[in-house]
Amino acid sequence: MSVLALTSQVMEIVLALLLAPLLTGWINQCRAWLQNRSAPGLLQPFRMLHKLLNKDSVLAEHASPLFRAAPYVVFGCMVLATAIIPTVSTNLPLAPAADAIALVGLFALARVFIALAAMDIGTAFGSLGARREMLVGFLAEPALLIVLFTTALIAGSTSLTSIVLTLAASSLVISPSLVFAGVAFTMVSLAENARVPVDNPATHLELTMIHEALILEYSGRHLALIEWAASLKLFAYSCIGLARSWSPSWR
Repeated sequence: MSVLALTSQVMEIVLALLLAPLLTGWINQCRAWLQNRSAPGLLQPFRMLHKLLNKDSVLAEHASPLFRAAPYVVFGCMVLATAIIPTVSTNLPLAPAADAIALVGLFALARVFIALAAMDIGTAFGSLGARREMLVGFLAEPALLIVLFTTALIAGSTSLTSIVLTLAASSLVISPSLVFAGVAFTMVSLAENARVPVDNPATHLELTMIHEALILEYSGRHLALIEWAASLKLFAYSCIGLARSWSPSWR
């Protein structure tokens, strides 16, 4: 393992941890501007994370070890997901293990843990959110796999690094399959990141909320890790989309 590869890997993780909350803050600003209201500061997610990390976590009386461990597992899965997506460099130590199936598996593992933790307490909202989250995953994960397999067929490999290098080196040609895959990926991104019209992270209405229903019982550092993980997931999907933008069909 070369020093340059290790440095690129560390830099990629650090940049993801720093840029993910900034991306969330920018999206919140854009949403506020579109709604013709005052926008929060770009650094507001960092202020929220700092506030939550300095608060004590309040746990339910019957919370199991799974409920306590879920935020750390979810956060770890999202950090690893951003680490295997080639953004800073394609020469990464984790590149041999980074393929499309592993990436979707990390998203699925995080989903299972947060859904189990939501049902662990036994509240109505937690169970409601868990059922809706698993339904979204049941529909979105196969679609994401199909999107990644579409590019994998062109690259001849499911390795994310190989896919990025192949698409970047391809000649200028219009590929309808990649165009349709891009549309499908956009729809999957909206569903997986709790965005309108599938969900709205800014509301607490019973009929619409999914993400918020999952985390109602969390507070303090546990809530901070989950919110940070949600920003990392959004950042990971954005990086996948940027990696796909090297495809000639988008030039």
